[in-house]
Amino acid sequence: MTDPASAYNLPDFEAHRRAATLADTLGAKVGSPAPDFDAVLLDGGNVRLQDARGKRHVVLMMGAVTSPMTAIKLPEMNELWREFRALDIDFYLVYVRESHPGENFPHHSSFEQKLQHARELKRLEKPAFPILVDSLNGHIHRNYGLWPVSLFVVHKDGRLVFRSTIAQPFQLRSFLTELIACEKDARENPRGMRYECYTECIVGHPVNEPEHHRVYQLAGPKAFEDYWRVFPAHRDKWPGPSK
Repeated sequence: MTDPASAYNLPDFEAHRRAATLADTLGAKVGSPAPDFDAVLLDGGNVRLQDARGKRHVVLMMGAVTSPMTAIKLPEMNELWREFRALDIDFYLVYVRESHPGENFPHHSSFEQKLQHARELKRLEKPAFPILVDSLNGHIHRNYGLWPVSLFVVHKDGRLVFRSTIAQPFQLRSFLTELIACEKDARENPRGMRYECYTECIVGHPVNEPEHHRVYQLAGPKAFEDYWRVFPAHRDKWPGPSK
């Protein structure tokens, strides 16, 4: 395994070190050209982001089998995919590094191992939309932002137009609804004036403790120990099983 791949595929859980603002933790910037990629589809073939240019918008959700938030957010993301897939919008789950590596799903040491973990995610959590498997050194993940379940929308004109450190399906639904409405207005009223708006927000959300416990169990006992090493006050208290 190359040095960049070793540095990316961390063997232990690591808390996200936040910069002065959360925005600084995401490399891809809204309004700028989205980082290009050519990635392997889990079910065969490749996807090149540039092939969607001028044709379809692209939603990218990062995820992994040891990421509790992936499991938590996927059911709602599946609903959104069904709602918007006929409206020139492609959805992809980008399989990235393991956020809570354990005995059952350790950090990646080969691309074939990463493919196998992605197959297990598909079997266990049942994403309805296609899975892209990022390179072993995390080319897509590093370029867009190193959060376990971050979310991005690439406009068909090639710009990044939406990003979030954690996938929030209700926010994505609102954004995509507005995006489609704006396109419809442009078609029906081509001479009309339109303005662009940039928005940022930070909001807290409750955590699904039993689902975190389930995914840590899936990963293996090491996942719990890694978490408690970083947050010793939580040892044997959080995350707990369903009560």
